[in-house]
Amino acid sequence: MANPMYGQNKFDSQLNDGYLDFVSGYQGNLTATGITATDAIMIAALAAGSAADILAGTLVANAVNHINDAHASAANCVFLPNAVKGTHLVADYTQSPDGHASTHSYKANGGTSAGAGAVFAKQAIGTINGATASSVETGGTNLVPTSEILHYTPAAATTNSVGPGSMIHFYCPQDGIWLVKIVEVAQGTGATGAWSVA
Repeated sequence: MANPMYGQNKFDSQLNDGYLDFVSGYQGNLTATGITATDAIMIAALAAGSAADILAGTLVANAVNHINDAHASAANCVFLPNAVKGTHLVADYTQSPDGHASTHSYKANGGTSAGAGAVFAKQAIGTINGATASSVETGGTNLVPTSEILHYTPAAATTNSVGPGSMIHFYCPQDGIWLVKIVEVAQGTGATGAWSVA
């Protein structure tokens, strides 16, 4: 028998817009072509010297993006795309950012086509794995979240919590808001590296 409430309460359609993929870590519906963010691309993105630099450093929505960042010499970043409800994307680490003890960041706004004012939802981000600051609480309140940047600061060592194979899932439950799910594959003990927000 058909559900008589189905037309009034389509809860399954809300779950099928990418949220279940985000929660479960499923990537089979991410069919767009992501970028490969190298150290050079991410340093140039942080400097934001040109529109081309920002475009090259903006992650692609509904795609698996590869973070191939040796983090050899300086702080760097990538930008998240426009925060449209239902957007899901992944940052897949093909290399650990372990070459330099400076920030390696994700910016919620400022990227190509990104709407102004996007923020990270009020949430705890990270993995409890023994590292000193392997997780962080975002700023603001549940109704007025304020964090715009997610930082990871590695040690210049092969003991960081973010190693090759680590993945960060981003999802928009509503326009302008990002949820974050981190699955870390540690290097060695995984006891170094710290998450923070700004």
